[in-house]
Amino acid sequence: MKKGFCAPCIGAIFVLGIYLLSLALLAQPARAERRLQAGQQEQQVPKELQLRPKHEVTVAVKLVQVYVTDKGGDPAGDLTADDFEIYDNNKPVPVLHFEKHFAEDLAAAGAPGPRPALNRKFFLFFDLAFTDARGLMRAKNAALKFMEKSLLPTDEISLVTYTALRGLTLHEYMTRDHARVRNIIENFGLKSVTGRAENLANFFYSDTLMSLQSDEVQTSAEDSFFTDQARLQTGQMLDTARRQGYVDQARFYLDAWNNLAKVLRTVPGYKNIVLFSAGLAKQLLFGKTGGAVVGDWSTPEQLAAQMAEYDAAQADTGLRSDFSRLLKELKNSNCAVFTVDISRVHKEMDVEGAGGATPAGARELDGADSLKQLASETGGRFYANTVNPENAMEEIVNTTKNFYILGFKVDESWDGKYHKVKVKVKKKGYNVYSQAGYFNPKPFREYNNFERLLHLIEVALTEEPWPYVPVEIPVTSLNLVEKGWPMALTFARASGEELAEVFGPKTEAYLLIFNERGELALIKKFKAAVSENDKKENDAFLPSFMLPIKPGKYECALVMRNLDTGRAARGKAAIEVPAQLPVMPYLDPPLLLRLDDRAREINAGGEPTLASIYGYNPGTYSAVAGKVPPETRKLYAALRLACPAGWEEGLAVGAELAGGGGETGRSLPVAVLEKKREGQLLKLLLELETGEMGAGEYAVTFTVSGPNFVQPLRATTHFSL
Repeated sequence: MKKGFCAPCIGAIFVLGIYLLSLALLAQPARAERRLQAGQQEQQVPKELQLRPKHEVTVAVKLVQVYVTDKGGDPAGDLTADDFEIYDNNKPVPVLHFEKHFAEDLAAAGAPGPRPALNRKFFLFFDLAFTDARGLMRAKNAALKFMEKSLLPTDEISLVTYTALRGLTLHEYMTRDHARVRNIIENFGLKSVTGRAENLANFFYSDTLMSLQSDEVQTSAEDSFFTDQARLQTGQMLDTARRQGYVDQARFYLDAWNNLAKVLRTVPGYKNIVLFSAGLAKQLLFGKTGGAVVGDWSTPEQLAAQMAEYDAAQADTGLRSDFSRLLKELKNSNCAVFTVDISRVHKEMDVEGAGGATPAGARELDGADSLKQLASETGGRFYANTVNPENAMEEIVNTTKNFYILGFKVDESWDGKYHKVKVKVKKKGYNVYSQAGYFNPKPFREYNNFERLLHLIEVALTEEPWPYVPVEIPVTSLNLVEKGWPMALTFARASGEELAEVFGPKTEAYLLIFNERGELALIKKFKAAVSENDKKENDAFLPSFMLPIKPGKYECALVMRNLDTGRAARGKAAIEVPAQLPVMPYLDPPLLLRLDDRAREINAGGEPTLASIYGYNPGTYSAVAGKVPPETRKLYAALRLACPAGWEEGLAVGAELAGGGGETGRSLPVAVLEKKREGQLLKLLLELETGEMGAGEYAVTFTVSGPNFVQPLRATTHFSL
């Protein structure tokens, strides 16, 4: 067998549409869809593509992933940008961007090639509702081998399961952290290992259900699916009758598939879905072989029995319609489904255990036909239950490893309409495998809840959110002690014209805290409403969270998204909470401030603000996150000193500035502007004379001493200029 790209395995133009799940992409009006990596073979994006257009039209570069084979079926690696022709809705368009990614060429060169602008994407889909334990083990072993040997570092992996009890579960979503996905698969059937996407989805399901409780009327089939799915995931729906009936299970299964496929229609790139399943019963979708005939009868009971047999032999027209719709949605979404039949072969089947069914009857329950059709009509490939699943996985990877990436200009209206795309090679003797087209984006106000969930996962969890998040915002996270409890105080400083559409009456803020293993440990959310008048009066907004936290090392991600415009922003910061609480006297981490009367703090109602926690006037000062203005000559800082009453007498505060290219630190003049006693906390407002500072990274170390202190207390904070 040749190692090249075979026609039955591919339906392979990968269209990078404007991502429906990406609110931020909806909000970035003018840009190329992917940042073109340095060192790639490419043409420069024209200046007109970088301009900000007006109204609801986006100018962008659509990226297309293309597989080409020669007459012998081998990958054609000798083509250039001039060899390709692209047609958008039957109109020729010029090739503006070109890349070639061939594994053999990279291996011969002895060095890794440039990172593709469009990564390979694999969705590992484990169907646990129509699969027995033995089939699960076959799938699990194949997937682990796949994760261990076959992937490229740039490959993005999603892990999905479907069960009758919980419906569709998205464990991990388009991550390059392959070890995390492998860990979840290893623990299938042994213990519960929850993925980050699963944790965030469960939070979103619970939060959304609370807002829907007063509205029992479903406005669409998608909303109804989301509500049922949310209740399943949160344990609020135990529909025993539905789970016990095979037909009803199949119906809900296809409903979940259809909703997932519809959401994936404009996820960037081509999606390789590897489905481990026994499939849906042949009789259910296609009818019983030979059917059944109503013959002579002499009693009503005989007629009823013959009619029942006739009905049982017919295909379920509703399910057949759902299945046909699924095939269409998968093709429209640029998804190739590689189906791996993990059922037992017929000679191994316990026929008597199947209720006395004959071998022919057992074949009527076989699901191979549904798996074959899923693969053949989406450009994937079917692997029978007699094929070693591990070999199948290796072939899937080899099939998709050699490709070209082309880019062309599009003017995209926000109408959700479908575009036909055709890619040709000018030279004779080549076969080009391409998808039918792509969808324009649609306004975020038209998103259903399932689409909003997937977008939130995309914004919050992807390693490189650009272009899905329009702006990275600076975030700071501090570990404090509040009333004897370790607390994480996390805030962002969001400012500038680019964030104008992030803030609005329906903005929401999320805090996600990941532990050392990268697991999602804590989630918190609040509504961060900002009026148009607020935006006129303020140049910056500072969303903040404070919540109890256990000792350990964490990464905090603060995400903001506007539910009207679809604009979003995100920032990250690390925090370490020591195992032991400090013993009084002690200093909490300092908070750097700047003179500022045009900044507004926003947080959850009833919770303390940054200003109240540190004791400064928010009408005069605002907190610094990350960078300070380049013209800074003075720094301001707020300190929290835990000490007994009276210890402030004779208190001395010093500061030392290090960094910025200097070899040693230098002392700074310090003035104590304010002192406030609140119980055992003394809150200080300081002014530091820094003088002129050059660009670079800096650290300020504060020292507090006095007659009652056995030794000076020290605390350090960092900033950049």
